[in-house]
Order: sequence, then structure tokens, then C-alpha cells
Amino acid sequence: MKRIIILSIVTLLLVGLGIVVARADGSQQYGWGGRGWGHHGPLGYVAHELNLSDTQRSQIKSMWQAERPAVASLVQELASEGKEMDSATAQGNLDESKVQAIASRQGETIAKLLIEKERFKAKIYSGVLNPEQRIKADELQKVWHSRMDRVADRIKP
Repeated sequence: MKRIIILSIVTLLLVGLGIVVARADGSQQYGWGGRGWGHHGPLGYVAHELNLSDTQRSQIKSMWQAERPAVASLVQELASEGKEMDSATAQGNLDESKVQAIASRQGETIAKLLIEKERFKAKIYSGVLNPEQRIKADELQKVWHSRMDRVADRIKP
């Protein structure tokens, strides 16, 4: 049961991330609901912190356009599996074998999404960023992990 809860939380986070990425790409509104990420959400914040040139931003945008269909289909697959899970547990009914099968598929989809994310990051890191920006990216990554550790510490029983 714990595994299902964890997979559900991860699923929600990844779907949320997919929505954020889609909105950041297609929207010209101010940032993360206007609350501090900057002009283009968290990705805009990272671009600002790394001091990306217009050429680098253009490279990343074209790389994202090439990657977007694969990510979109995986997010769509994850959303479909989420609906399937909702149907399988509707009105308090629980068929554990059915839920386990759906959760396993969701786990595989999440793994595929994470692999795509890491591939994309690696392409940017090695193909777009200069050595100075790589150092800054590594620092930002450490800060992110530190924040995640603090969140994990807060929710420990």
C-alpha cells in the first residue's frame, strides 16, 4: 500500500511538472503564477541563474521542440493510467491485483519520464553550457538536493 501511495505522489508531481513545462513553453504570462520564479517559471529562473545567451536559449528551445512529442506522449500515458487507477478504486472499491498492475505500469511510465528528463539535461549540459555555466548548474543542483533533503526531513514520522 505504501508503494501505491508513493507512486501516486510521484505521478502527481510528474503530471504537474508536465503541465508546468507545457505552460511555460506556450504561455507568455508572468512566471509561476506571478510568485517569484521570474518571467518563464522555474525554467526561466534556471536560464537566468546560468546567464544563458540568446543563442543558448534558442538551442535549448529547439532541443525541447524535438523532445516534446516523446515527453507529451509519456505524460498523456501517465494521465491515462491515473484515470484508470481512479476507476479501479472508485467508490471505495479496491481490487488489489488490478491496482498493483496499474501501479506497476505507472512506475514504468515514471521511469521513462525520468530517463527522458536526464537525457535532456545531459544534452544541455554537454552540448549547450560552457564550463562556467556547468559549474553554476552543479551548484544549483546541490541547492536543489539540499532543499529536497530538508523537505524529506520535515515529513519523517
